Amino acid sequence: MTTTKPRATPPTLRFLGKLISYSPLRFTLAAVGWLLFHLWPLLPGVMGKALFDVLEGRAAPGFTIVSVVAILVAGGMARCAAILWATMAYSGWYIRIRGLVQHNLLRTIFRRPGAQALPGSAGETISTLRDDSDAIAMMGGWSFDMLAALVFAFGGIAILLSVDVRVTLVVMVPLILVLCLGQLARNRAYRVRERSREATANVTAAIEEMAVAVRAIKAADREDAVVARLRARNSVRKDAMIRDKVQSIALDALFSSTAGIGAGLTLLAAGGRMASGDFSIGDFVLFSTYLMQVSEYTGFMGYLVRTYQQSGVAFSRATALLQGTPPLTLVDHHPLYLHSEPPAPPPPPAVEPLRELRIDGLTHIFPHTDKGIRDVTLTIPAGGTTVITGEIGSGKTTLLRAILGLHPAHGGEIRWNGDVIDNPGEFMVPPRVAYTAQNPVLLSGTIRENILLGLPDEYNVVHQAVKQGVLLPDLQHFDDGLDTQIGVGGVRLSGGQIQRTAAARMFVRQPFLLVMDDLSSALDVDTERDLWAQLFALSVTCLTVSHRPAVLQRADQVVLLKAGRVDAVGTFAELLENSEDMRRQHRRSP
Repeated sequence: MTTTKPRATPPTLRFLGKLISYSPLRFTLAAVGWLLFHLWPLLPGVMGKALFDVLEGRAAPGFTIVSVVAILVAGGMARCAAILWATMAYSGWYIRIRGLVQHNLLRTIFRRPGAQALPGSAGETISTLRDDSDAIAMMGGWSFDMLAALVFAFGGIAILLSVDVRVTLVVMVPLILVLCLGQLARNRAYRVRERSREATANVTAAIEEMAVAVRAIKAADREDAVVARLRARNSVRKDAMIRDKVQSIALDALFSSTAGIGAGLTLLAAGGRMASGDFSIGDFVLFSTYLMQVSEYTGFMGYLVRTYQQSGVAFSRATALLQGTPPLTLVDHHPLYLHSEPPAPPPPPAVEPLRELRIDGLTHIFPHTDKGIRDVTLTIPAGGTTVITGEIGSGKTTLLRAILGLHPAHGGEIRWNGDVIDNPGEFMVPPRVAYTAQNPVLLSGTIRENILLGLPDEYNVVHQAVKQGVLLPDLQHFDDGLDTQIGVGGVRLSGGQIQRTAAARMFVRQPFLLVMDDLSSALDVDTERDLWAQLFALSVTCLTVSHRPAVLQRADQVVLLKAGRVDAVGTFAELLENSEDMRRQHRRSP
């Protein structure tokens, strides 16, 4: 079996180019607005020179004190207007870009095989969706800040060169130093930012695990140990965040100091020229205004260079969540419905009732192991019950998940009524198939919401599903019945109640095929008997994992797995007669 090599992350500029082209008008408006904002400091220096030239009688014709003040006032009002429209345009662009990145990440996750949707914990994924998508969207704003800083710096230098070339050249020294320092700090800045992001993700993951496993933590009396573990992760995060912040402050201080030294040298040179009579007062005002501003902007450019380098961490973490999908999928263009409801999905196509499900040579091997299923071939006829059984580790759950597309197939094919299923993960879903795992996942909310999951709330349908799931007796002990809040992951319910809520969720979809993984493992004897009585009374095809003799005896077909392969197929009586493994398993069954 070949493994997929991770794709290299493209340069940050390629991502930014696609993001800018997603909403170019808003980006352009924001860029022009912030460009005007950053270029504003050029005006006071020119006007200051013009004012002193007027006072010395050296001004160009038409310049007066009144005209200079009028130009400054008009420029200030224009700057306020530029800030307003730039803020509005950028806010709209930022929201869309962050939403687009999150949309593409979630879209890729939901299209992955269900059992392999996330490469890490849910907490790490949340951290990427929240923090890294924000950093990516913010980077778009920094791009036109950098452009504006460059335009301002070179615009200011051009004006200074027009006054005095020799003095102005000194200002180029800090700019070159800033760029060199930024390049030297690139790798360290990347590593420190990566560690701080990873530490934050670990804390988020720990909190998520605590919320889900609170019942197990309390049952084991391990609250103190879990809190201590969270404190330890927070301590690591604190150290990583402090290092990241200290490095940022240190680099900013270094950039600012370098720029300030350059500005001081330039002022000394300009002062010497003024003492010799080569500078006018207006020239001195222009230089003294511009040099500090240009110096500040060289420091600002150093900050932008560092931030740009650190933003590569966000792109790398986000593309890692794509799990082999082309990295630029992260910035694919898709419509976002921010001011209106999205269009209604097309009506589902007519579903052909199941007559036969055929599995031919189905194989799935877990990466870096020899575990899984190999060359599984079997036929599941409509209307009957097929039970998959075998020793622990024989591949029962893996087989179910591979049939459902939750694990990708590494060989073989699945046929529904003779037609090959190209994408089981998208095909084997309601109304064709409904699935209940051995350890079902419930969401925060009410029992009703967990059963329906968005389906219309029709009383007869829900009531029938709850009855088939043998959940009615339990609801009578809840004050709010179906509207009882179950907490995170169903923490207020017992294991058996969670299984039966998930079973009701399966029944309410009225599929042609029910797939169940040891559905009654957490039930008492009486409840288990009632649940299977409801199941066998249905005229629906069932595919289930079980080792219960009562279930095996009533099955139309029993599939015995051994080491990931089909060892025997037949009725329970036939397997007891012909298979020593089946007899051994039966002797150990309760």
